[in-house]
Amino acid sequence: MAVYTPLTSGQLVLVARGFGLPSVDRAVAEPKGSVNTNYHLWSGSRRYFLRVNEGKSDAEVEFEGRVLGHLEARRFPAVRLVPAAGGRSYVVIAGKQAMLFAFAPGEELERADVTAVHCRRVGEALGSLHEESHDLGVERVNPYAWPRVAGWVRELEPDGDGDPEVAAALPMLRDELALGERLPKAPRGLVHGDLFIDNVLWTGDELSAVLDWEMSCTDAFAWDIAVAILAWCYGTGLEPGLARALLDGYRSRARLERATADAVYAYARYVALRYTASRIHAFHRTALGADRLAWKDWTRYRDRLAALRRMGEPGFRELAGV
Repeated sequence: MAVYTPLTSGQLVLVARGFGLPSVDRAVAEPKGSVNTNYHLWSGSRRYFLRVNEGKSDAEVEFEGRVLGHLEARRFPAVRLVPAAGGRSYVVIAGKQAMLFAFAPGEELERADVTAVHCRRVGEALGSLHEESHDLGVERVNPYAWPRVAGWVRELEPDGDGDPEVAAALPMLRDELALGERLPKAPRGLVHGDLFIDNVLWTGDELSAVLDWEMSCTDAFAWDIAVAILAWCYGTGLEPGLARALLDGYRSRARLERATADAVYAYARYVALRYTASRIHAFHRTALGADRLAWKDWTRYRDRLAALRRMGEPGFRELAGV
C-alpha cells in the first residue's frame, strides 16, 4: 500500500456515489506497503478501507472479487468486499479500479509478539484456505512468478544500479534466479500469496481477519507455506518451534501432501529471492517520500535467502519439521 494516486474531494464524492455511501466524512491516506493507493474512509457511522488498484487489469480485480465472495460464502475469515452498484467488485476512479472493504476489527501483531499459538492459527487458516480452493472455478497466473522477478533482477545488472550493497548481493540473486526457473511440481490451487504478519488481524490469540487478497492467485500450496514460514517464523534466524506450530496447524485442517512438503524448501528460496528483488525495486529505487510510501528494508529477505542457502534442504526440513 502507498499513495500513488492522491484523490480529490470531488473524486471521493464519486467513490461514495459508486458504492452507495451517503458521503465521505473523512479520508486518511495510508502510506504502508508498495503496490497500490489506499485510504481509510469514514461514512456515516461506519469505517471502510479503499484501495485504488495501480496497474491491474479488470480481470485481475474481478478475480480478487470472486475469491472474496467464495471465501465469504464458506465463512472463511477474509476481509469483506463491499460491492459497487450492480454487484461489481469496483468502481472506476481516476481511470483505475477502486475497491471498498468493510473495516475489519482486530489488532496487528508486532514481530516480537508472535508466539507458537499465533503460528498454529496461521497454519490452520492456510490449511482451511487450501481445502476451500478446489471449487473456486476461476484461475489467475501468479503475478510474481519467474518472469517478473527475472525482470527486477536484470534491472540491477551489471553493478547493482550503482549501489555497492546491491551489487554484492547480485551473484546470489543470479544463482537463485536460475534455480527458480525450474521449481518442483506440486499440488496447486488458490493461494493468498502474501500472508505477512501485517495482513492478519487478531482478537486476543484468535485470528479475526485475513487481509490483502490482491496477490491471491493459482499456484503451488508450497508457495503460501513458504511465505508464511519466512514471515512468521523467522526472527534473527528460523525458529523451529514457530515453524513446527505453523505446520501442525496446517495439518490439522488439510493434508500436507508429500509433494508439497518436498517442495517447500525450493519455494522458500524463491520466495526470499522474490521479496529481496521486489523490495529493491519498490523501496530502494523509489522517488516517493516517506509521507506517501512506508519504506521496507530489502536486506531482511537477502539475509533469509543467505540463511536458507547455508542450511541446505536437510537442515531446513529438520528445523521446520517438514
